[in-house]
Amino acid sequence: MLYTAEAGHSVSLQEVTDTSLFSFEVIHMMRWSTSMLARDGGVEWLLMVDNDVLLEKDTLVRLLAHDRPVVFPYLEDLEKRLPRIIAPLFGPDNIEAGTGLVPVRWAAMSCMLFNVKIFNVLSETAWRGSDYLFAQCLNFLGHRIYVDTDTVVKIVHGPTRHNSKEYHEYWNDHKVMQDRLRYEYRDRRPPPDFNPDTDDGYVDKYGTYLAMPNKVACNINKQPPDECVQVGRVVKKGELWVPRNHSAP
Repeated sequence: MLYTAEAGHSVSLQEVTDTSLFSFEVIHMMRWSTSMLARDGGVEWLLMVDNDVLLEKDTLVRLLAHDRPVVFPYLEDLEKRLPRIIAPLFGPDNIEAGTGLVPVRWAAMSCMLFNVKIFNVLSETAWRGSDYLFAQCLNFLGHRIYVDTDTVVKIVHGPTRHNSKEYHEYWNDHKVMQDRLRYEYRDRRPPPDFNPDTDDGYVDKYGTYLAMPNKVACNINKQPPDECVQVGRVVKKGELWVPRNHSAP
């Protein structure tokens, strides 16, 4: 986010929490809800990223440069547990990295950049199904999905293909997911070497670290008075800036 902000873009992060034990049951609803949040929030671009994607700092900037309604980076499966013919990441699946911007029929939605305008005409039923069905709905509206083969992003695991798993392996994966949802603690503390006086970032009153440029966080940690002026409005110490067309919670 810092790299994108320094490149001149106004950028923010919204984490959408899984609401089901079986991720495949609700992921389409999570994506649909995210698309509506982006549209109602008035943003221009939305990058949807699954939690097993290892983004590079310049991924978003490189995808934005193409100015395409739907574009995604070239996905590289680190696990390589299954051959591409069984668990493809896009189709056609014979596209190689380093060949420029290439149109595809469909793509795994692990990491995909959207121009939010397309959500104005995309039916909610487009999200209820496979990645291939979603691409079909886009094609019906005249939109093509493009892959930027020069922007390579690694994913820890390939998209889940349940019919390629053994029965006991399938249910063991869900037990692991349930245990994570119930017991895993998400560490929101700042990095060990974080210096609030010199480093970009902000730590709120609850100790949660937010990665953002100091000019966005109003440089609160360095300001001696209780208030400072940020983007034309007064922000109290400990309060984050919000856009003028949105109300602070």
